[in-house]
Amino acid sequence: MSRVGLALALHELSERIRDRWVLVISVLFALLASGVSLYGRIAQADLEALTGPSLVTLTALLVPLVALVLSHDAIVGERDRNTLGLLLSLPVSRLEVVAAKYLGRSVALTLAVVVGLGAAMGAGGPSGLRTLVALMGPTILLGLAFLSLGMLVSACTRRQITATSIVVVTWFLLVFFYDLALLGILVISDGAVSQQTISSLVVANPAGLYRLQMMQVFAGPELLRSLGMTVALPSPGTLGLLWTGWLVLPTAASGILLAREKVI
Repeated sequence: MSRVGLALALHELSERIRDRWVLVISVLFALLASGVSLYGRIAQADLEALTGPSLVTLTALLVPLVALVLSHDAIVGERDRNTLGLLLSLPVSRLEVVAAKYLGRSVALTLAVVVGLGAAMGAGGPSGLRTLVALMGPTILLGLAFLSLGMLVSACTRRQITATSIVVVTWFLLVFFYDLALLGILVISDGAVSQQTISSLVVANPAGLYRLQMMQVFAGPELLRSLGMTVALPSPGTLGLLWTGWLVLPTAASGILLAREKVI
């Protein structure tokens, strides 16, 4: 990345860490995560067996929201402020503009996740170190996947209010209603749809992929079998490809859309 691109990334980072909505949601995440860990510590519960899955549920709800709030105005915000033409007139390619925006916002998101989970582990005590290590990487990947989706929404829309509405709908669909829809398919089909098909649909959603991956880490494959899931989870190589696809493809599509942008 060129010096201009790095300067843009640093500018994006400084702007995002001052965004009041991002700060509010990040502080809320840190407080709730700390509360979960503190409860487990007071109850003298096994942090991995009880508090870990509770933190997974919390992060699967809030981290995608933080990521979408961070990214939804990346491109369309420039359009609304009539500064997109000025931005694209800089001596930097349009693909590099998208990369710089994604990089700066990725660092801001990573800081929010580290602060939130760090506060949780601080409240949980030294016994929570392994849980922190297990959660940190996949949680950042989850956030970056939704950040990439938010960038794509921002590149596709013409007004910021439209982008805001779409990312809220996206959050509800992927985080809440997606699993309910799959459950409905199982009930309506009365088992006609194979578990392999349902498993493939679950891991096709970054939120579902994250939950299954973390469920296996904290509860083991025995819990999945007790819930009736006899299909093996994707191999580490497949997991890596899935996460890479969610991170790269929407952002690349955003760059292609911006490259075709005609600014007067």
